[in-house]
Amino acid sequence: MNQTTHDPFEEYTAVIQSLTTVAKDIARVEQIKTAAATEKKHELLDDCIQEEQAHLLKLRGLEQRRMKLQDALGWNSFTLHQILDAALPEQQEALTPLFGKLERQLEQLQQAREASEQIIKVRLHELEIFTRQGASYDNAGNISHTGASQARIRSKYV
Repeated sequence: MNQTTHDPFEEYTAVIQSLTTVAKDIARVEQIKTAAATEKKHELLDDCIQEEQAHLLKLRGLEQRRMKLQDALGWNSFTLHQILDAALPEQQEALTPLFGKLERQLEQLQQAREASEQIIKVRLHELEIFTRQGASYDNAGNISHTGASQARIRSKYV
């Protein structure tokens, strides 16, 4: 059986690339959530949330791996900029574009998350107002002006 030694730096760069990909995937899901909420297609949100949870689990595992590799490389609790300052010149050359791409993707994720949260808060507020006024959404996402409790019973049993 061949034993190969793993280069912590190569593993670290692979983890950074994977983190970038997962951040991109989560941002895509956030954009889908935003579109679904904007178009009042609330039935799509469950699938988005399930997909997002899977990505978040993957992200958590990658983050744990990244922290272990940073420890192995002597970059214990360093920020990305501190790592670049501490890295060898050839490591800096490899890490600079990876970190740049990761930072850009994290910014896009943050923007997508903020947009998603904002529209979902608006929709929740609308639901709250409609419920107080005796209106609700039916299964197709249309506003029903019948009593909220009647609409819930009707949509559940009809």
